[in-house]
Amino acid sequence: MGRNDVTYCVCTYNSALTLEKCLRSIRSISEDPILVVDHNSTDSTVQIARRYTDMIVQENVGLGYARQLCLDRVKEGLIVFVDGDVEIIRRTFLRESVEILADDRFGAVVGMTNTQKLRLGLPASLLVIRKKDFPGKIVPEVVDGRETFFLSRRLKDLKLRVFYLPGSIVHRSQYWKYKAEWSGAWTRMLPSSKAYQILYSGFTVFLISLNSGSVVNFLISGAVFLRFLIGFTNPEKWLHMERVPGTEGERYAEGLRSGRT
Repeated sequence: MGRNDVTYCVCTYNSALTLEKCLRSIRSISEDPILVVDHNSTDSTVQIARRYTDMIVQENVGLGYARQLCLDRVKEGLIVFVDGDVEIIRRTFLRESVEILADDRFGAVVGMTNTQKLRLGLPASLLVIRKKDFPGKIVPEVVDGRETFFLSRRLKDLKLRVFYLPGSIVHRSQYWKYKAEWSGAWTRMLPSSKAYQILYSGFTVFLISLNSGSVVNFLISGAVFLRFLIGFTNPEKWLHMERVPGTEGERYAEGLRSGRT
């Protein structure tokens, strides 16, 4: 595929601590256009983005709106969603994704983290799809969480499979502090069976804890699911949570300041 056939879409919000590594990693594997959709960041996110692209769009609605903006702006070829806190480490990722999506049985390629073993769901941290499979309005504007549900539903409607490429990214998320409650609240809003979503989410939490290989994560998986249920049963409190860095982001920020990261 040539330059005009691939567009990277990076959704950002106060991503200054991680965005440089993200955009640099994209440029290390590709010279294709980068579209940054920024949620009115108040840090230096936009200034960093300008070093790599002049395609920068501001929005003040939310993550679902940002994803749909990417779908609207890209007219053809492949869309590569990359979160602003992700660093691509699999140098052959783009070439492999192009080859995989040349097969009409597949509709998406997911780049897995460097520690992930289980192939699960449709995370958009690093996700490649064909524009032609997602015409029109796919993600409702009001959605600010679990937005990939709507992408996944579209793939199911088209009977397309997902391919997972291991060891593709390092994910340095800053926003874990209330993520379980936020996810629970937005799961409650999905146009899907609530009983199914609770059972599926509980199973997912358990699998993720096993996947991490951490005994601690396994032991606290019940508490994580409880927090998910708190958000699910009281969505109004958590639907529009303020995204502030949790302990993982704070540790990473301290590492940046001390030169350890």
